[in-house]
Amino acid sequence: MRITCTGPGSHLGRGGGRAMGPLALGALGVAASIAHGQEAMYTEAATMPSPGTYVLREQLTFFKYGLHPHRGTESTEETTWENSLTAGIARGWAVRLTAPVTWRRDAPGSGFPGGEDTRDQGVENLDIQFKWRFYQSDTGGIDTLRAALLFGASVPSGDDHDFSESTVNPMIGAVLTNVWGRHGFNQDLMYHFNTGGDMAGNFGGDGPDDAVRFNSAYLYRIAPSRYTEDTTGAWYVTAEINGLYETGGDTELRFSPGVMFEGREFGFEIMGQLPLWHDLKDRGELDLAIGVGVRFLF
Repeated sequence: MRITCTGPGSHLGRGGGRAMGPLALGALGVAASIAHGQEAMYTEAATMPSPGTYVLREQLTFFKYGLHPHRGTESTEETTWENSLTAGIARGWAVRLTAPVTWRRDAPGSGFPGGEDTRDQGVENLDIQFKWRFYQSDTGGIDTLRAALLFGASVPSGDDHDFSESTVNPMIGAVLTNVWGRHGFNQDLMYHFNTGGDMAGNFGGDGPDDAVRFNSAYLYRIAPSRYTEDTTGAWYVTAEINGLYETGGDTELRFSPGVMFEGREFGFEIMGQLPLWHDLKDRGELDLAIGVGVRFLF
């Protein structure tokens, strides 16, 4: 689960040119503090922590894949524990460090003539990502339109080659966030320059081909319908389309519905992921994924 802490996430009502009274100002402060940017589970947002503020995110996701042509397996199950820390470093600037730990189980196939499952675990590449918000337009209440540039790299974790590569893989992209009323929308686009990797270890963007990720997220605040001074948190339903294109030709789209809660200093999220469309020849297709996450603001 991802979180940011300064971006408007919901709407109190348009004030036009009228001055707001103490109650409205108090509700606006509550809304800004608990609506941390409406960032869905697998899609970026153009919001970020304020300088000197940190967000710790812990996300656990189970993936099940079908036959992998380069591993010689009938199916693979992965459980990934993603640890990330985001820090606000200046106005409009943030940095995030992510360390994923993965447990993997391969079911026997043509590559395992002995017929026994194999199990492995390790720390995957570490991701370092900077975010620069270069555009912001707040249009009344806490409605907003924001855009940010994303850039960074995945670097070796030092674990064995089954999980961590020995190369540095740069990435660059952008994200647009629009919040109006109880609705939120995020659109990101990321290009990953893969300088290492192999086909057998690729489950989506981890192989030798460059990868283009494109994610769209829609969020709707189901409660409360309006913020007040007594509001302590907000509930959202979310829907994402997660796309991945690899320069070798493999392409897939996934659909990810979920439920999210955002409080002033704590949040959590539950998400499912299902295959929507794919054209794959070098890796196994996704059967399903289930993710849960928590986040802490300090």
